[in-house]
Amino acid sequence: MGICPVCNWTNCAVPDCTIPSSYWGKTFINTTLELESAIQQYQRAEAKLGGAVTTISKKVDTINQHIDKVLENAPTKLKVSVNVNDADWQKIQELFAKERQWMTAQMQMHIREVNSMFADERKKVRERYKEYDGCYLGHYAQWFFWFFFTIGFFVIVGCIGMMIAQCYNR
Repeated sequence: MGICPVCNWTNCAVPDCTIPSSYWGKTFINTTLELESAIQQYQRAEAKLGGAVTTISKKVDTINQHIDKVLENAPTKLKVSVNVNDADWQKIQELFAKERQWMTAQMQMHIREVNSMFADERKKVRERYKEYDGCYLGHYAQWFFWFFFTIGFFVIVGCIGMMIAQCYNR
């Protein structure tokens, strides 16, 4: 089966149309030659592409090396000079001095505020410890406790004494 040279159809149904065997041989040989030619063209293109990729990668590596060298030498080779006239330089110095003075004043004010906060807290803590007097009850609560403790103590001692007295009076 193939393409009929008479009608150009595959699987031709025309009874008079016959494809000679020599046609098949020529077709096979031509197809094989065309395929080999295409493979060779592909291999040449592949070789050219491989060479181009290699060349580009070498150039990229060279560029990266140059960039690395420039970056290594940049801090030492980069020098900047600025010319400022005396009046402008004086203004810059005055502004810098004012800014420094303002910043120092702000810091001192903040430090004073923090110190006063610490002093107030120390006073509060001192008053709390005076009030507690080493105990966790307040000053008045301590007196209240000791008052009823002594009354309770004497009542219990009195009861025990009365019980002992009753035992001896029998």
